[in-house]
Amino acid sequence: MKMLTFLIPVLLTGQQLIAQSADSTRQRRQLGVGLEGMAGVSFGDKTIAFNVGGPHLKLKLGQTWSVALAAFPSLLIVDSKAEPRLGIGPRVDYRNLVLIVPAFFHNKTDNWIWTVGLGYKFH
Repeated sequence: MKMLTFLIPVLLTGQQLIAQSADSTRQRRQLGVGLEGMAGVSFGDKTIAFNVGGPHLKLKLGQTWSVALAAFPSLLIVDSKAEPRLGIGPRVDYRNLVLIVPAFFHNKTDNWIWTVGLGYKFH
């Protein structure tokens, strides 16, 4: 038992020393956390959609470009009737401008409505 009470502090101290001896001159990547929003308008066949940025899976292609697969909570206006809809589709970001191509499923006609539009990204 005495040997165990001696070994545990020695092992814990040794682990701490090994962890501290790592190369501290290596450049570390900073983790960026923040909020990002997007508002946009897209147009399709007899359709207008007012979109806001929803959740998306983004691939950054540098400081200014990124592409994403996104969900777009929207107010969809079809044949002069407004209804809330969730659209899905690709999104291309360049600085604060966003090209969006959301598709919405329309229950009454049982088909997809594709729209294309622009948005503005704010931080």
